[in-house]
Amino acid sequence: KGTLSIPYYDESTQSITVAFAEEFKSLTSSSGKYANIQLKGYLAGALTKISKSLINNSQFDIVGEVIKSMAEKIAEFIENVLLNGATVGGDTIEGLTGIKNGIAAAAANKITMDELIRLKDSVKDVYQRNACFIMHPETRTYLRTLKDANGRYLMQDDVTSEFGTTLLGKPVFVSDNANKMEAGKVAVIYGDLSGLAVKVSEESSIQ
Repeated sequence: KGTLSIPYYDESTQSITVAFAEEFKSLTSSSGKYANIQLKGYLAGALTKISKSLINNSQFDIVGEVIKSMAEKIAEFIENVLLNGATVGGDTIEGLTGIKNGIAAAAANKITMDELIRLKDSVKDVYQRNACFIMHPETRTYLRTLKDANGRYLMQDDVTSEFGTTLLGKPVFVSDNANKMEAGKVAVIYGDLSGLAVKVSEESSIQ
């Protein structure tokens, strides 16, 4: 409940430095700085009306079907906020919009394999182990059609992968909430999403 404060270490402006030193001479202090991310709680809801006659006359569990549909919409809503951020009552939920590393594509509606390689390599190797790609289904379809000079597809389907598609050795996840390939939009997200923090104040409830 309430506001959750998550500390993080920031070396964007200053950091710990290591250098050769002389005996009996004082060292100069250097360090990064600690900051924190504030996660507040927000309430979201949806209202769906069903006529009593439909409930009474249905030959299947209409209420259960509506609850299932609403649960799917709740999941899509949360996913959209995590990917694209949101503004609630003057507060800003960053989601993945706060990512600082990025590669700008040369064309507004095209992505090359060279640009994807540069995007992947913009993440330090130490953070590559659990990294993945996130993109819109249309973007994945576009990337699937890319071929080399010999007509071979650059993106391969991997039958050993959980979701079946890998790109540069990493899993590819698709979301309808992800941006399409348009000017000024982030079309492909890559990284280790364990750095994305979410606070659930209370579980969803339906009545």
